[in-house]
Amino acid sequence: MKLFFYTLSYGSFEENEKHKMNVTSRMTSKPVIIHPDDTLAIADERMRAGDFRRMPVEEEGRLVGIVSEYDLEPYRGSLGSLRVRDVMTRDVITIPWLATEEHAIHLLRQHKIGALPVVDHGRVVGIITARDLGVVEPQPLPEWDPRTRRERSVQFIKPASG
Repeated sequence: MKLFFYTLSYGSFEENEKHKMNVTSRMTSKPVIIHPDDTLAIADERMRAGDFRRMPVEEEGRLVGIVSEYDLEPYRGSLGSLRVRDVMTRDVITIPWLATEEHAIHLLRQHKIGALPVVDHGRVVGIITARDLGVVEPQPLPEWDPRTRRERSVQFIKPASG
C-alpha cells in the first residue's frame, strides 16, 4: 500500500529552532507517539492521560498515520481488541516545521482536518492543532463543541415504598 505525505523541506529543525515566526511557535513539541500494533485501548488511555485528541502513528521512526479520538468513537465497546492500524488515517497531511501559521490554517481548512503533524525531513517534531491556531474544529464531536456541550446530570429515583 502506498502512503501519501504532503510535505516540503526547508532545512533542519535543530539548526533553526530559534526561528519562531512559523508553526513551531504554537505547536506541541515532541508529541506522544503510538505504534500501529498498539491497541485502541492504549491509544485511548494515552489521549486521556495527556488530555489531547490526536497522536501521530510511527513505525520504525517513520510517520505511517494519525489516530484521533474521533477515530476511536465508533469502537468504544471493543477498544482492547482492535489495533491502531485498523482505524488510523494513513494518508497523513503534514506540514514542514518552517511553514507559516497561515499555511497551516490553509491546510486545516482545505482538508477539513483538526491537526497536522509537524515534520523535519520526514521525522515528527511536533503537532499543531486547529485549537492551537484559533480555528474551529472541522468535525467536532458533540462533547468538544461548546454550542452542543451540556452538563450531564444524574437523576436519583426514589424507590417505591411498599
